[in-house]
Formats: sequence, structure tokens, C-alpha cells
Amino acid sequence: MKIATLASALLLSIPFSAAAAEKDLHGTWKMVSQSQKLLDTGEVRAGRGAAPKGYVTFTPDGRVMGMIMNDKRPKPESVAKLTDQQRIELFNTMNAYAGTYKLEGNKLTYTFDLTHNEVPARASARQIKLEGRKLTMVNEPSAATMDGKMVQTTTVWEKVQAAKK
Repeated sequence: MKIATLASALLLSIPFSAAAAEKDLHGTWKMVSQSQKLLDTGEVRAGRGAAPKGYVTFTPDGRVMGMIMNDKRPKPESVAKLTDQQRIELFNTMNAYAGTYKLEGNKLTYTFDLTHNEVPARASARQIKLEGRKLTMVNEPSAATMDGKMVQTTTVWEKVQAAKK
């Protein structure tokens, strides 16, 4: 109950503007930044490093796909020389998912069809704020995929320009 109360207070403290329009989500977004607030201490950390990389795509038919990588990842010499330890580190420094999304006002909810680690307990709801080409998401509290600590993740995305044909 304490976590739910804290999470509600945190979400209400963020000034979200008028409801986002679903059509404004459509397209591909590149990650600008990501931070995690540890719920037990209030500490803010860069859970995936200072410069994580990622993309999320929203389609008009209600699908979402995303991939996020830590800023520091192993750089194997080749696939043939990839060690088991490098495979583990590569897996542990990523997050990937696909599913559907639903937008209700500023609440964006994902339903996951598949995830990189097959863990079903994931943050599926987030409050969003759209400002031009910038999208800020504040996830509901959940266990961090990196270490299992309860966090609230804030991710900022920038809309990717459509490819020239």
C-alpha cells in the first residue's frame, strides 16, 4: 500500500498537459534519456548507464515494439568467437518487447505478447507527456529488469523523422 501511495503521489507531482492524441504517438521514437528512481531510498540512478540507446515504434493498428540497450555492452570480435560470458552480458544489458498498446488520456498501457526475458511481471502502464517531438514516459513502479529493485522509470524519447523515399 505504501508503494502504491508513493507512486500515486509521484505521478500526480508531474505536470502532465492535456490528453495526448493517439495519432501523435504513431511512428518511431529514439531514446534521449532514461532514469530510475529507487522507491525505497528516493535515489535517482541511470539504470542503463549515462547514454542508453533505444527505439520504440507505435503503429496505427495498436502495436508497439521496443528495444533498449545499456550504454556499455560487450563488443565481441565476431559471432564465431563470442564467449558464453559475452552472451550473458549482452542479454543482461538489453530490454526488448512487442505487444499492443492502449491510450486513455495520458495513460498509455502495454499488453506484452513477447519480451526478451519472458518475465510476465513488467511495468505495463505509464503516464505520458507529449511536447512537440518529445515524449516523456513515467512508468508505474515495478521491479527493474537489471537488479529486481523497485523503481519508477522515466524515459524521454524524440520522434524520428520519416525516412526519405
